[in-house]
Amino acid sequence: MSHTALRRQGGFRLRRSLGLLASTSAVALGLMAGQAQAQAAAEPETLSELVVTAARRGAVSVADTPLAVTAFSGQQLEEQGISSLQDLTRLDPSLNVQSFGASQTKVVIRGIESNVGATSGVYLDEAPLVGGLGGNILGDGKPGVRLHDIQHVEVLKGPQGTLFGSSSMSGTLRVITRKPDLLEFGGRVEASAATVKGGDEFFDGSATLNVPITEDTLGVRITGWGESGGGYVDQTINGALYENNNNAHVKGGRIVGLWRPTDNFNLTAMALHQEIDVDGTQAWLQADGAYETTSPTIEFYRDNYNLYSVTGEYDLGFGSVIASTSYSSQRVTNPKDSTPTANSFGLPGSTLFIASVDFRNVVSELRFSSDFDGPFQLVTGGYYENSQSTYQTNSVLATSTGTALCYSYDECVAKGLHRPGRGNSLYEFGTRTKRGVGQYALFAQGDYEITDTLTATVGIRYFEASIHDTVVNLQTVFPDYIFGQVTTPSITGDSRGSNSHTSYNYSLMWKATPDINVYARAASGFRLGGVNTATSLAQQAGVVFPGTYNPDSLWNYEAGVKSYWLDRRLYADVSVYRIDWSDQQLSAQAAGAFGYTINAGKTEVNGVEVNGSFDPMPGLNIAGSINYVDAKLAEDLPADVFAAGTFGYEGDDIPLTPNWSYSLQASYEQPLAYGLDGYVQGGLAYRGESFTTFNSQNEYYTKLPAYTLVNAKIGVRRDNWDLALFANNLGNEAAYIGVVESPDGIRVFSPRPRSIGVRVSSTF
Repeated sequence: MSHTALRRQGGFRLRRSLGLLASTSAVALGLMAGQAQAQAAAEPETLSELVVTAARRGAVSVADTPLAVTAFSGQQLEEQGISSLQDLTRLDPSLNVQSFGASQTKVVIRGIESNVGATSGVYLDEAPLVGGLGGNILGDGKPGVRLHDIQHVEVLKGPQGTLFGSSSMSGTLRVITRKPDLLEFGGRVEASAATVKGGDEFFDGSATLNVPITEDTLGVRITGWGESGGGYVDQTINGALYENNNNAHVKGGRIVGLWRPTDNFNLTAMALHQEIDVDGTQAWLQADGAYETTSPTIEFYRDNYNLYSVTGEYDLGFGSVIASTSYSSQRVTNPKDSTPTANSFGLPGSTLFIASVDFRNVVSELRFSSDFDGPFQLVTGGYYENSQSTYQTNSVLATSTGTALCYSYDECVAKGLHRPGRGNSLYEFGTRTKRGVGQYALFAQGDYEITDTLTATVGIRYFEASIHDTVVNLQTVFPDYIFGQVTTPSITGDSRGSNSHTSYNYSLMWKATPDINVYARAASGFRLGGVNTATSLAQQAGVVFPGTYNPDSLWNYEAGVKSYWLDRRLYADVSVYRIDWSDQQLSAQAAGAFGYTINAGKTEVNGVEVNGSFDPMPGLNIAGSINYVDAKLAEDLPADVFAAGTFGYEGDDIPLTPNWSYSLQASYEQPLAYGLDGYVQGGLAYRGESFTTFNSQNEYYTKLPAYTLVNAKIGVRRDNWDLALFANNLGNEAAYIGVVESPDGIRVFSPRPRSIGVRVSSTF
């Protein structure tokens, strides 16, 4: 079928779905209106309080936590169709998740954005979510684990370094899974299908089964999920059109076991596996227009992620000892087209730059959380982490269809395709970098009730880390490849570094009334330093730059009010903050050929966050957030960064950080006839414009236009069944939610175009 016919067929399905959505909405709204008058006299219910574990010392309500935190229940996530980290930005605009396709993301909190590693932490229960990072492996290394069967999500804003490690410099995103119920057998199934404007149909589903094995002692909870289709980027290669070339295929599962042999001890074990396979390029070229690309090579994506964790908790009566350990692994392969760059160096034909990473990580923590009688409470413990990664880059000539005959150095050697000048060489050049990072930390945080209404918190964390990098040059492009010589792999870099840092947390919480809490907080954050792997190779060419770079750090000062009003039917949370970020880790380049990282520059961030939820009448809830961030350089970048072609002056906006963002959600539910409950939901998320670099003097100064994403849903429930029609991205926005710039073009990642579908779920 032709491209035009496919789009016409998709348009017909879209119009038919829109008509069905509109007619069903009219019927449901009419039925609900007839019931609303009878319900009007009922007393509105108060808002339910969501508890969090941000202080790592038992569950505390959001309103009683002395820091800026937003939280969302698992039910909210299910009702809003939230299944990924990027989806969370629809609920909390202070969370800016740059997305680079089906898995790769960069999590930015309060405008602390960097193109060198992660600035915020992400945890799944007690385990940090970390993965491979480097070069063409985009984002900040956070694996794109899907969010199914979740108890709740916490967004902890501002530094969380005293209680959490793993780059929690600007904040921490915590995902808490549902644990096995040791008494009741049950589960949940959900499935959906949607049409995509101008694209292929998208299908996804999940299933959960809870099995108590021994009553009140042993149980397991198993969750599986899958996604397929949804491609919408068209690619033209040598005149051939590949429609909707970014169909994604995701399959994953998680099993959680809970053993509670006594009342004061429990052991939780989890195993998670997820595979992601994307057929082709997930980005479109800005020069070609929305959802179109003329890159002459196939840029598929493969991601295999595993996580295993064990957590034991023993109740001593006066407190609990919690021990946890986790092991994670990730393998990623992501070819990217580099034909323009290769051609500029005199290399003919179409070229794929193939990045792959093999990552392993072990994390262990032991802590004590008190439950003392009296005004003083304590959390203290130790943390250990060791990661090993092998990152390989290979430049390989592509065939006329955009694929390669080999995708790694070993594969090319095995097939005899690595011999330059022999007429059958496809392998141009490559490197292999091995990095080992070991770190440990000691931490303590205490709370003291000065009075019945005033509590002070003091925390401290000290960490040390060692980094060891080795770089192997597999094949050199100049002069060896050009003149037909085969280079013997050799070590061109062997560097070691170490660093240490101390972070602090101070806060005061005043309970002004039973419904109003006021807090003030000052906290510092840090990020691990590292090794510049190109140092040895640069020295051979007479170019000198630092062999290591130090941690960067910041101080966050904030004050906030958390309050209930109107008989606790209205909740409002307002916080103001200032961040001073110094010794930022910035990318630089020496002699036009050697990339490295330095510590330079200062940034000031000022912001305001407003969150609220309101139940004005039975069945109706309105929730929203407004976020303002003013993030600017506090001084000119140094001369050596200017010399590398990166220009930044005092007062320049920090890249990828919009001033304004907000979100709004509303839901209304009422009983209908025949035992049915009907509901309507809607939501919008706005993000203002931003830019990819500090100012227009930089070569790739790309504007990310402001956008608004709108979603809607209408459905009916009866007993344990739920049937709904939904529409995502109603405005069909080709929003810039991720941008990658290089001589190979400006690549734009966007959310899926307007998608309309049906979702059915059942609990049992």
